[in-house]
Amino acid sequence: MPPELTVTLRLPSHPRYLQLVRLLAGEGASAAGFPEEERDRIELSVVEGFTNVIRHAYKGRTDQTIEVRMSAPPGRLCVELEDWATWVDPVGIFSRPLDQVRPGGLGVHLMKSTMDRVDYRKNEHGGTTLVLEKRADAAAGGAR
Repeated sequence: MPPELTVTLRLPSHPRYLQLVRLLAGEGASAAGFPEEERDRIELSVVEGFTNVIRHAYKGRTDQTIEVRMSAPPGRLCVELEDWATWVDPVGIFSRPLDQVRPGGLGVHLMKSTMDRVDYRKNEHGGTTLVLEKRADAAAGGAR
């Protein structure tokens, strides 16, 4: 059995790194054994999370740090996105209603409908760590 894939990267809060984050999430999903269609949804969820850190935590600033931590043991993928911005209470994090058709505002919905765990934790820097987790056993059982 191959060793567990683990990666930690510190990236600038710049959209140019979205492709790298997408590739990393896809490789992690593949290493964990998720099928291609599930891999695509996982990639989108992780990219949405990274984008939300840039847009909301850092208010569009491209010179801040986002730490990306990923572990991909067989059957599970966990991605953590850590910022050094101000803590955001998860109570205030939500998507707009699905019946309001217009671009943007559906990232949280996408993450919650794809991943088995979407959690926001206050980190030691006073910022927020977004935890995204997907389990193959939960997907097979239909749990969300």
